[in-house]
Amino acid sequence: MRALGFFILACLAAAALILATRDPEEPWAVAAVILAAGGAAGGTATLVQLRRARAGRRRASQGRSLVATRRGVEIAAAVALLLWLRALDGLSVITAVFVVATFLVAEAVLSARPHSSR
Repeated sequence: MRALGFFILACLAAAALILATRDPEEPWAVAAVILAAGGAAGGTATLVQLRRARAGRRRASQGRSLVATRRGVEIAAAVALLLWLRALDGLSVITAVFVVATFLVAEAVLSARPHSSR
């Protein structure tokens, strides 16, 4: 969990450094800030879920950590996609709802348990 905290801090530091030193007209700088913000959001979501699982039990199981990691990656991708759409001036309420709903449906499908035929 300590490494995850360092990852979050590194993403935030990278975003802050790029914002402070680069011109916002440079496409690679915008892309780097978007990726860093997405990584920080996904890392934070993973960290929160792992701490909540640890508080509920003495130790988080391997399955719980994989689920938390998957959800963190989903949140990172959703945040990065929304920021990318904003940078391209393609973000509206409808596109934001569509993006978030797509990720919610994907999470529902991935977390659904198959029903037994018996």
